[in-house]
This record gives sequence, structure tokens and C-alpha cells, in this order.
Amino acid sequence: MSAAFAGRRARSSAAAHTSLVTPSAVIASSPDSSHSSTSLTSPASSFANAASPVRRRVSLTHALARLTTPRGITTLLARPLGWSRPRLAAQSVAGASGTFAISATKPTRAEQAALRRTVWGLAAPAIGEQLLALGVGVSDTFLSGHLSTQASAVLGYGQATAVAAVGAAGMITWMVLTAFFSINVGVTALVARATGARDGDLARRAAAQGVLLGLLAGTILLALSAPLADVITLALGVNGQVATLTAAFIRVWSLGLPLTGVASACTAAMRGAGDTRRPVIVMLAVNGINILASWLLLNGSPRLGLAPIGVIGSACGAALGWVLGAVLALALLWRAHPKAPTLTMASFRPRWDVMRRILYVGLPSAAELLVFQLGVLGFNRQVVSLGPTAYAANVTINTVESLGTLPAVGFGVAATALVGQSLGAGNPQRAAQATIEALRPCLVLMLALGALAALTPQMLLGLFIADPTVFAAGDFAMRLSLFILPSSGMTFVINGALRGAGDTKFPVVMRTIGPWGVRVPLAILLIPLWGLPGARLAMALDYWTQLGLGVWRFRSGSWRASRV
Repeated sequence: MSAAFAGRRARSSAAAHTSLVTPSAVIASSPDSSHSSTSLTSPASSFANAASPVRRRVSLTHALARLTTPRGITTLLARPLGWSRPRLAAQSVAGASGTFAISATKPTRAEQAALRRTVWGLAAPAIGEQLLALGVGVSDTFLSGHLSTQASAVLGYGQATAVAAVGAAGMITWMVLTAFFSINVGVTALVARATGARDGDLARRAAAQGVLLGLLAGTILLALSAPLADVITLALGVNGQVATLTAAFIRVWSLGLPLTGVASACTAAMRGAGDTRRPVIVMLAVNGINILASWLLLNGSPRLGLAPIGVIGSACGAALGWVLGAVLALALLWRAHPKAPTLTMASFRPRWDVMRRILYVGLPSAAELLVFQLGVLGFNRQVVSLGPTAYAANVTINTVESLGTLPAVGFGVAATALVGQSLGAGNPQRAAQATIEALRPCLVLMLALGALAALTPQMLLGLFIADPTVFAAGDFAMRLSLFILPSSGMTFVINGALRGAGDTKFPVVMRTIGPWGVRVPLAILLIPLWGLPGARLAMALDYWTQLGLGVWRFRSGSWRASRV
């Protein structure tokens, strides 16, 4: 520690504090400063009050331009960290994800390599989990898009109608799952903080109280979803046979909601502790059961004496998969594990203080997802006006893009866990570097997948539907994924880092301005002019706006002071 820093600390009111950087006290210094002055400042002013007499401002447009290369990510996001001069002695941070020696100077190559391996170690299983979780919806779309001729003759509707109904129901199911999302974010953030601080009791209580909240939320949602199914489909704007099938799907699928909340809370606790492998096992079970049951019930099986029940079969398979997945998740958390907390009967005793902490972080995330999904709902009302074929093409494109953004979701999970653990251990600088290391590969992968979509749109569409009219409607619109995937993917990572820090309120602002300020108004203007490609262009501009806001928030550094 420098003599100047020691003298200043002795003169300050924070003399009793240690030299370890905490979320409520960070080191601020401008890299452009011509003299070395180091001070402890609050996060709100750590970047505003730089040592340099001239503060350099970077506009959002300039920020987005610098995100076009992986090197630009580091330059753009690392500048506020002030890694130009030594500040503190090296620190050793231990967490469930590993032990790292992180210096307060610019990280060495060895430190960066170790953190990069940790990011990939967390992201790779998380990508697999998300692939399997998405597989529940993707498999429903795939199976309904391959409804057999014999089943169509019995049911009275074809592939396009089935895909449209499953797609509309998928939109509603994501809105219903908002409550689970809020609980999961709170559980993950609290478990991550407790893991970083090596507080095993708090991690265990957070996991158990999250399970109770998930069960309660699922029961409430079950009570509301079934009777309101027709009202929900009316709000979506679908009509006729598609509306009838959508409402029936929601009623059947909602039967599994209580245990869906249990399963999701269990996997959220695992991820917060850095255990991203066992959630893969849970989702493998959920997805496998869903695919098998949905396939048998959708088209029927003469050998087993099962008549085809179409879209209803997909709903039965999804509900059954989540029920059995919850049983497996609870069994896994009940067993001792070196990373994840171990549940006990005592930990399930209601603890209102822990529940409040979970909801304090999670409820803004519920508002975020609700605002976003309502915006998407308003957007889809415009797309529905193009007809069943164009809407089926839009649903199929969204399915392809959902698969494309899986790596981004995985890196977002890694950022959430590492940021939470680092702040819990009192090392916000490692939290920032972990975010940067997650953004780099995310950008490269999203650009590659976007280029694939632009070059081979019909091949990708053909993976999920066999209707040539849908190919024609979605050809050019699919090519616009080149602009959508990079921005949406990096937004996932930025939001994941903010959630890990407990900064869950600003993403609500992002999700409000993007869909409601950009996507919906532009869709109203562009869809009558350009049809489905106009809708996709509005969607691209929405995500780029959200990314710009997220970059600005990350650079501000205020996330370091968030409380969990």
C-alpha cells in the first residue's frame, strides 16, 4: 500500500476499514491523470469524480461502434476500472467456482486466463441447460410443425395452425413464468453473495426459501391461468381455431406450474453457487420426458392404442416433464455437494427475512420481464395482422434465434454467478473483469451465428417446419438475424452481470424503453410498408437500444453499490 494512500486513510473517517475493496467503497482514479492520486470514494461518484481535470465522455453511439470487435469490448468497458497504476496489494478470492489471485492493478495474462477458464467452465454447462430448457418449447414447435397427415385429418387442422397455436401459447407461458423468473434471480443473487462470503447457512436458507416461494407462486398461477385462458388469448389477438387451441394448451400446461416453480428455484440456487452441471441433468430429464410424451400424444400411436390429440398432447408432455424434473431437482439438492447448498428440513422453516431479501432483488426482475413481454405482446399483435402464414414464419424465426442466443444466455449465467460471488468476497474489480471475459466470446459467437442465418435462412427454417409457404414468408426476415443476434446476445450478458450484482432495477428501464419506445412504434410504421421484414427491423433496433443503455449502466459503475 502506498504511503499517500495510508496517510489519507488515516485521516479519513474510514480508518477502521481494511484495504480490501468492498462494494460500498471502490478505488477511483482516472487513467488519463498526469499525477498519482488514489482515494476511496462511493460507487455513485467513483467514476464521476475522476482525478483527471478533464473528464472524457463517450456517447452511446460511440460506445456501440466500439463493440464491433472483442478488443473494443475491453477498451470500452475496462476504462472506468482505472487499471493504470497499482492500488492495492494482490488479493486471493475464494469461491465455489475456484480460487483466484486478483491484483488491483491491471490483471496479468495468467489471471485473465484463469478467469477465462472459469467463465467457460460455468458457461458451457449453462448453455447445455438452456438448450434443454429451450428444448421444451422448441420441441413443441418442431413436433407441431411436423403434424402427420393422418393426425391432421383426425384433428381438423394442419401444421401451420398447430405451429401458430403453440407459438401463441409459448408467448403466454413466458409471461406466466415471470413470477418464477423474479424468484430465481433473487435466489441466484443471494446464494452467489453468500457463497462468495463463505456463508453456508445463508446459502442453504436462500435455496430452501426460494423453493417455498416457487411452490407458492406456481399454485397462485395455476389458480389464475386456467380460468383466464380465453381472456389471455383475446389479449394476444389470435382468433378462430388458433385461439381455441391456444386456450386449451394453457389450461393443460398450467397443471404443472407449482412444481415448475420448485424445479426452477432449485436450479437457480445451484447456478448461484457455481454449480452449473447438475441443472443440465434436471433439464435433460424435463426435456426428454416432454419430447417422448408430446410425440406420442401429438400424432398418436396405433401400436399403443393412443389416438392423436394434437396441440393438447404437447401441453401434456411439457407439464409432465416439469413435474418429474422438480422431483429430481429436490433429490439432487438434498445430497451433499462441494459447491451447491444442501437442503435440510430445518432450512424449510419459513424465514421472512430471507424471503424479503430474495424478493427485494427479484421483484424488479419480474417487472422487467413483465414489461418486456407486454411489449412483445403488443408487437405480436401487429405481426398477427399479416396472417397465419407470416405469423408461423415469425414464430419459427424466433425459435431459431432462441437457439442462437443460447451461448449468450450461458455467458450471462456465468456473469451472474461470478459477479455475485466476487462482490460477496469484496472484489468488485474481479466482477467487472468477469463480465468483460464473458462478453468477448459472446460477441464472436453471435456474429458467426448471425452470418449463418443471413446466408442459409431456408435451411434453418426447414429444421422446424416443412411448409414451403412459410419458407417464402420468412426468407428475407430470417436474414435480419445478422443484426439481431449480436445485440440481443450481448444484452443478455450485461443484464446477467447487473442481476448478479443485485442491480435489477435498471434492466426494467432498458426493457421499457426498448420494446415500448422503439419496437412497437416502429412496427406500427414499418409492418404496413414492408411486412414481416419491417417487423424484424423494428426488433433489431430495439435490441441495439437496450445494448446501448446496458453499456452506459455498466460504465457508470453504480452496480457495485447494489445491496442484496
